[in-house]
Amino acid sequence: MTTELTFEYIDEDSIDRLLKCRICSKPFIDPVITRDGGRFCRICIIQKASPNDSKRLIRQSSFIEDLVPIKEKILLDMLDDLQVKCTKCQQINNRRVHLEEHIPNKCLKRIVLCDASDLKCPWTGPYEERYNHMKQCIFQLLRPILTEVFQYRRAYDEQQHEIEQLKTQVKLYEDRTEKLQKGYTIFLELLSQQTRRCAALEKDIQEIREQSNAQYIQPIELKNEIEQLKQSYHQINIPSDGFQTEFHRLNQLEQSIDDLSKKYQQLNEKYQKQEHQNQNANQQLDEQCQNEISQLKEQVNQQMIQFNTFQDESQQLKEQFNQQMIQFNKRQTEINQLQKESQSRKKEIMYVEQKCNEHGIQIHLLARKRCVIQTILPHHDGRVEALITPFVSDSEINLDRQLLNDQDMEIICKNVIIDKRCSKLRLENNDISAKGATILANGLYGNTTLVDLQLSNNRISDMGAHALAQVLSINNFTLELLELHWNGITDVGAEYLAEMLKTNKTITLLGLGFNRIGNRGVRLLTSAITCYNETLQWLDLSSNKLITDACVNDLIEMFKQNRSLHAVWLNDCSLSQDGVEKLKQIVNSKANFTLEV
Repeated sequence: MTTELTFEYIDEDSIDRLLKCRICSKPFIDPVITRDGGRFCRICIIQKASPNDSKRLIRQSSFIEDLVPIKEKILLDMLDDLQVKCTKCQQINNRRVHLEEHIPNKCLKRIVLCDASDLKCPWTGPYEERYNHMKQCIFQLLRPILTEVFQYRRAYDEQQHEIEQLKTQVKLYEDRTEKLQKGYTIFLELLSQQTRRCAALEKDIQEIREQSNAQYIQPIELKNEIEQLKQSYHQINIPSDGFQTEFHRLNQLEQSIDDLSKKYQQLNEKYQKQEHQNQNANQQLDEQCQNEISQLKEQVNQQMIQFNTFQDESQQLKEQFNQQMIQFNKRQTEINQLQKESQSRKKEIMYVEQKCNEHGIQIHLLARKRCVIQTILPHHDGRVEALITPFVSDSEINLDRQLLNDQDMEIICKNVIIDKRCSKLRLENNDISAKGATILANGLYGNTTLVDLQLSNNRISDMGAHALAQVLSINNFTLELLELHWNGITDVGAEYLAEMLKTNKTITLLGLGFNRIGNRGVRLLTSAITCYNETLQWLDLSSNKLITDACVNDLIEMFKQNRSLHAVWLNDCSLSQDGVEKLKQIVNSKANFTLEV
């Protein structure tokens, strides 16, 4: 097969040849059957059948369509169960079917982003280097400050966007208002032209009316003159052919005048009708113009009101924006001051840590001196010394169920830890309280031999756990196993032990079963183990009834991140079946890991 693989088969030569492709000689990936019954990887047979010219393209397309996926469950299960090794992280004993989940989610060499990538941290690298990077990532350390800065920046950008939108709306309204003003001006010009036209029409009508009156008066005068001539003719009564002719002509003229008068009457009636229609039309036009002018004025007034409103709102937004900018600048100044203070605080912390280290060395020296100083012990009846005497030096000393109490711890420290130099000390099932645990913790200063300390089923409580955590945090080079079952330890004691695990480099087993530790204590312990501790291998939290599903996610994160743990006991807690299944699902992907739930 020609595609690049991210895994290698373990003992590939031993894989049955029936599971291998005849082209690439590797186990099938996406196996198919051809028309003639041959079995190949899909990509291998497609690449082999790819045409070198266009004439074979149709045949090749038909050939690909005839390929049938192999659905034999036995064959597919055998392929899925093949053992492979990831070529990136070199992890072995993986089933091939699990690679799709391993490479993007579990491979230690997969490339991941920094958790502070949302704060613009540019780091990318292998997952196994992510933890070391997170310890010193300046973006993660400054997350509270940067988060606040980004929030202010986001709010500033949103306000800028809103201002730009308002500016756009104001611009649109200004353009619309300008267009309305231009339309209103054009309308006024048209109205003025119409007014001038109406005035010219009225003038023409007046002239026509005057001419009509003049023409109406002239026929009347002619008619009167003819009547006078007729009367003069009858008075004279002189026959004459010429006069008869003239009289006939006058009659014709009179008839013409009558006709002209009738026509004038008709024209005058038409003129009156036309004038009436023109008046009605002019009146309607005037009313329409007045209505349109009123509407336009109302629209212009409304637009002006809206424009003034938008101007006021824009001014208010500008003022708000200026106030926001002033606050933003103040916050920016405060952030700069906080950054400067943070730098100075870091320097102070480094100085304090240096001084603490120096004092720790001095305390270590004083403790070693204290361990070798001969102290005057209180009077005892010799019972404890008699119990210790049979044991040889540099060996295991078992004082289980010997009714030891707080007063006996001075003898234990002197005779057992210092003189006998024992490697394992068993003090289970006695009557040791927080006071005795404190004396025992003081005896551990300068310890170079004790490897295993068992204090189960006593009464050391949170204060005793505090004393032991202090000495194991500052000065211990050998103690590896610490068992504190049945001691009434709560979340407070778990917090002390969690702080100890952040600096201690020798403890490999911590037993805290049958105590009163709850979800808060588990969170503190898992956080310390996840982020700081790289040596703890066994953690016993069994029979702590206050542990519930609320801490399941913290346990899952610890299982994912920590690589030193080999076993965790959580049996007989208050976890639900669903929480148990989630934990088991995560643990199944870890090699050489035991989870008791």
